[in-house]
Amino acid sequence: MMPPPRIALLNSLSFFCLAFLVPIFSAQVPKQTVQDQTQDLLQRQISWDENRPDVKNPAGLQLRFFKTDETTASGKRLAHFRAYVSGTPENKKYALTIWKIGSDPHTLSGNVFVNAKGLLMLHKPRPEQEDSDFVGDDEFHLATEAARGEPVRYALASTDKALFISGMVVPFPIEDTNNGCRLEVRLALPDAYAVLIYADGLPSNAEIPFQLVSAGKQETRKFSVDAQGHAATTDFNFAGGEDRGSLRVTLSTTECSTAVEIPWGKGSYHPL
Repeated sequence: MMPPPRIALLNSLSFFCLAFLVPIFSAQVPKQTVQDQTQDLLQRQISWDENRPDVKNPAGLQLRFFKTDETTASGKRLAHFRAYVSGTPENKKYALTIWKIGSDPHTLSGNVFVNAKGLLMLHKPRPEQEDSDFVGDDEFHLATEAARGEPVRYALASTDKALFISGMVVPFPIEDTNNGCRLEVRLALPDAYAVLIYADGLPSNAEIPFQLVSAGKQETRKFSVDAQGHAATTDFNFAGGEDRGSLRVTLSTTECSTAVEIPWGKGSYHPL
């Protein structure tokens, strides 16, 4: 069973999803197991990351991130990003929120604007900045530290509450590519007690087997691949009774072969 501190973390993150996405399982929590609650949270993380069109984002607008630099501060690596939301209305003011695993969400700024290219800015763009990708200190720069495989989630919400666009970036991904296929594993809880597994470039609308090996135990499961060749699933590393280990995921098809590995358990979380 998951240790009590992780139950507290789960409740914290679940509250965030409740506030920012859609009403979730608050009425069901007392009847759910920890694994059920965690699975619910992980599915909402996947929904956040994939940001499909809905009533708050009918056009399916996407937050896009472009790495501009990498620096070191206090011995930790900082990844710097430029962020865009192409097609976002310019006549609105936005709030930008960050959500990192293991911590509560917080608002980075309630005064964010975009230019004609959707570049996030600190103020309304001047005429000469409308079609520019480079506005210097007027740009809303993003810098974050992260562990390998750690997603950093952002949300851009209009202050009139009419628009909500989620996005995610993995500064230091754990991924493998081969012959057009791509396999990735992401942290879903600190110390990788739960993870998200993504695959791309697979045969569309197919069931594709993959293998999981952790703490000496092996399991074969199947990806349910969508029409775009994309698949996402979850895995729990606290359910087998072990305290720590390493999860290895392998995917082999007639076209490609990929494998990724991530440590899990107490003390395995290390920002770079």
